[in-house]
Formats: sequence, structure tokens, C-alpha cells
Amino acid sequence: MESWIELKKGVNALKSKINGKVLIATHIDTDGLTSRAILQKLSERLELDADFMFLKQITQRSIEEIPFNEYDLTIFADLGSGQLRMIKNKLEELKLADKDSKVIILDHHQPESIKLPRSIIHINPLTIGKSGGEICGAGVSYLFAREVNREWTDLAKYAVLGAVGDVQNIEGKLIGLNRLILEDARLRGDILIKSDLQMYGRQTRPLFVSMRYWADVRTDLLNNDSRIIKYLQNISKKYDIEIDPSLRLAEIPFEHKRIIGSELLIKCLNYVPNHWTSYIPKVIFGEVYEFKGEDFGSPLRDLEEFSTCINACSRYGDYETALNVLMGDRDKYYKKMLSNLRRHRNNLRKALEHVKNDVDIIKKEKFQYFETDKIMPNIVGIVAGMSYSIEDVDWMKPIFAISEGEEGYKVSARCPKLLCFAENVNLASAIKYASEKVGGSGGGHKFASGAYIPSDKREFIKYLDVALG
Repeated sequence: MESWIELKKGVNALKSKINGKVLIATHIDTDGLTSRAILQKLSERLELDADFMFLKQITQRSIEEIPFNEYDLTIFADLGSGQLRMIKNKLEELKLADKDSKVIILDHHQPESIKLPRSIIHINPLTIGKSGGEICGAGVSYLFAREVNREWTDLAKYAVLGAVGDVQNIEGKLIGLNRLILEDARLRGDILIKSDLQMYGRQTRPLFVSMRYWADVRTDLLNNDSRIIKYLQNISKKYDIEIDPSLRLAEIPFEHKRIIGSELLIKCLNYVPNHWTSYIPKVIFGEVYEFKGEDFGSPLRDLEEFSTCINACSRYGDYETALNVLMGDRDKYYKKMLSNLRRHRNNLRKALEHVKNDVDIIKKEKFQYFETDKIMPNIVGIVAGMSYSIEDVDWMKPIFAISEGEEGYKVSARCPKLLCFAENVNLASAIKYASEKVGGSGGGHKFASGAYIPSDKREFIKYLDVALG
């Protein structure tokens, strides 16, 4: 990254404060936790006097809890770009805005367009013409750490996990800057790159269960085990092979999976508009990533499943367990993580049943939404994505879930990958526009985003109509 001036500037600022006190604040999802792991390793290696904190988001309330004036340097990772004005105003209030390099932001989200004071160093791929979808917060944190010491490529694996957790492999593989980071991890022997069906649960679920929940294209196989098993039996007969539906994807020969993918592609053509068909291959087959050092059959082997394990902890405030497993614990904290995972899956199952049986899906021309006060805000976004398995939900429209939060309402938006590709839907810009119109804030990614809004839900829906119309 020879031309990334702010990256070098940030590293120089860190080195100039190496004998001072440093505060490192990161987000709470997989990208945030892996950013924390990278920056904690960096801190240990540089023997920094560092403190750490997790932030769900930067709000007018939470920024008051950040003690900028007690530290020589504050580093934000996987958040901060969308709150530049708020951070700037706080530094001005504390009379720190004219100080050199008080804050470093390592982020990939859409930044606010403001003139930055000398106290803020903003390191974001969007400022150098790159996409925020080709590198995550952990990726930016990794490049920052690698700029400190080029030998620290052992940290690349965390950044790849962060990227997968942020669904930056949405195109069927990691691209752009993520590709460079992935290569660092591959060359070290930390990560394996394989081609496989794009279905969840490669290491832990039987094939028929992975197919049961595959909803990138809604076919007659969705939620129908007997039909899936019959479908696989017919493929076996047609090609004179034996596909065992009870085997995990990781156990099935590649050639058999290639055949399943080809047959699934043919089936999917019957369920989508003609102008969508060219995008179907990307949601059926692509790259998958494994941690080479993890056991076969472990939920930590496949990076998508590892990310779920992290969310099962961090979304409930148990950051300690997720972080310790990330840092290598496979005993006490790993057992706690598996317990958290069981609880998380049970909560998701109950929440999905609630949406299916008790919630009205309100249909608009370009989107749909539901309101609930029965689903925990920390999982409502996941449930919104899972709701595409419900017959009443139109899988060809984005869905917004509105749940009661501490300071108004939390809104979570999801969109199937195929819809995102074919119709160029951008949920991040839509939710940002609508939330700001009602005095809230929001953002995220094209296919998954969120917002916090005050009490005026109806006005928010009205502005969504405008943004997506």
C-alpha cells in the first residue's frame, strides 16, 4: 500500500505515541472482534500501554463515555467513518481538535463528508478510490499492523475472517484488497481456499439440512426434506453416482457437488425473471475458506460458521468468550462458545416462528417490512434475513424489520444476494436517507444495513418509499 498516505501517517502517529496511553475501541460483530484481535496483538508486540473497549455504535450518548482526554491516542476500528462529525465536535468541545493525531480511524464504511481537523487521521479505502466492499474494518486494521511490521502476516487470518463475517465474499469470492490479505494468510498456511456449493454448514450440517435452508433462490426444495432427498436420489440415478444426503458438504466429493450445482442451476432458471439468470451461478458455486489448523467437523473450521460462533457470543454482550477463542482458547472459552451457540440458535428458531405465526408482513411496491417488540434487537437483523424462508415473505423484495430499542427503534434491512445483483438494490443508501430524514442515523452495506430512528416510524417508511422507488 505504497500510495496510501493516511495509512503511513497513522503508523507514524502511533509510533510517536508509543510511550503514551492508547485507547482502542472496536465494533462488536465479527469484523469488530477480529479488528480487536489484530490490534490487541499489535499492542502486545509494541508493549503499548493500551486499554480496550467495545462499542455497539457511536451515538451522542456513547461518545460521552469515551474518555478522549485521558489518552494520548484513541483508535477506532470498524466504526467511526460514519460519525466523523460527531467525533470532530467532541474533540472541539474538549479543546483537542488542534492537537496532532489524537484519533486514528480504521474503517471501511461510507464516511461523512466534512473537513477533518489535524487531530483526526482517517484511514478508509473509500478515500483512496477503493470500495468498502473489498476490505473490512479488520482488513484495514491488518494493513495498519502490517505497515508497522511487514513480518506480521500471521494476523492476516483474522482479517479474512472479518471479511467473511461481513459477507464480503458476496460475489462468490473475496476480491480487491481482501484478495491481497487472503494471499498473505494462504502463503503462511493458515487458510485453505476451496471451491464449493454456497450453502451454510459445510462442516457441521448434513447436506439435506444445508439445502433445506438455502434461500438465495426460492425453489420447491426450501424447507422440504423429503423433496430434497428425492431430488438427490434422482441426481444419483441420472449420473450413476451415490450422493448420501446425511453426509456433510465437506465430506462429499467435489465432482458430486459440481453435479449438484449444475442441476440446481437448471432448476433455479424456472424460478427467476430472465434478466436474473446470468447471476445465478454466483449464488450456487464459489470459493469457501477454511482455517487449516482447526479440526474437521468443528464449527471453527469453516470461516462462515466461525463467524456465527462469534455472533452467538458478541450479540449477547459476551465479548470475552469470542475474543479468547479468537486468540486461541479451545478449552474453557470454547465450551462456553458452543453453549452460547446453542442458545443463539434456539433464540433464532423461536424468533423465526414468531415472525411466521404472529407478525404481519406489510407489502409495499418496492419493499416489505414487519414490526415487532418480541424479538431481541441484537438478533432482529439475522431474523430478517432468515425470514426469506417464510412463504408470506416475498423473496424478490428487500425486507425491513422494525423493533423497539433503547432510544426509539432499531431498523434492520436485508436483501437476497440475487436481488442485490440483478436489480442493483442498495439498502445502505436507502436506509441512511430515510433514517436521517426522521432524525436518526443508519448505513451499512448494499445487501444488509441498519438504522436507529426516533419514534416516527410512519415517516421513516414514507421516506423508504422515496429512496427505493
